[in-house]
Amino acid sequence: MDTIFKKTFLLLFLSASTMLAGFSQFSFGVGTTLGLGYLRSSQLKQGAQVIKDQNPSIENLDYKVRASAQIGFQGVVQYRFAHQWCVVASPGFNLFRSTFNNIFISNDTVSGSEYITHKVLSTATFKSTQLVLPILAKYYIIPDKNYFATAGIQFAYNTGMRLSSREDSITSYYNETDLIASNKVDIDYNKVKVDGYKPFQAHLILGVGTSVLTGYRRNLDLQLSYYIPLTSSHYYTTDAAFSNNTLTNSVYSQDGKNAFENASGKNLDHYKMHMITLTVRYLLYSINK
Repeated sequence: MDTIFKKTFLLLFLSASTMLAGFSQFSFGVGTTLGLGYLRSSQLKQGAQVIKDQNPSIENLDYKVRASAQIGFQGVVQYRFAHQWCVVASPGFNLFRSTFNNIFISNDTVSGSEYITHKVLSTATFKSTQLVLPILAKYYIIPDKNYFATAGIQFAYNTGMRLSSREDSITSYYNETDLIASNKVDIDYNKVKVDGYKPFQAHLILGVGTSVLTGYRRNLDLQLSYYIPLTSSHYYTTDAAFSNNTLTNSVYSQDGKNAFENASGKNLDHYKMHMITLTVRYLLYSINK
């Protein structure tokens, strides 16, 4: 049995060595990534519903995430170690954005048939620069065909995260169904430093793509990928002016986050970053071993 095991192992080793020797190739190039991304916390939406249910005067309280455009640029190193197998590493950077649209409506009775309606329409946009290192295994599904599948992991370091906030606060005074008076206040903050977040992130990447022949070899890849978050983080600012003067967007400040968690019983420490991207890789130079 021991002899059979040794012979089998030797045969596998020789087969792998022959395969690597026959198809070993290093390629170098550049790439760009276009896509959509967003931050999401299910606890934020659930917590808003809890607060609404606890306060009869609140008619609506909701936080909705909106995907925003992303763009990135990378260098590309590809190692082809078998006819259908490659390993691709693409160090570079990505410009990330995510937007939240929030709404708050409450009705307060003044006396008799008179009442006041408060409406707050808010937008909050997070922006950061990510230093990224995706490492992928690329497998050509059918030999000598140009369609492939990819799977791998991306490590990212977020830096320079900023928050821009816009809030429209509208107060309307009614007598029964007649509008008596109304006023509107705009509250804007731009590029507020977000200092409460975990900079390191990791994603599982799954994708499909095709290689396009533009020269002697196939050297242009088009790849569609989905990034599954493996890590999570809180996101807030400690800026005192932002915390004291914003309305529903105060949930993105440290004090507002704590107040929201205490009122709702929900935890806002687990926002996850989702992305779907189209990557274009162009291999400029190859070395055959």
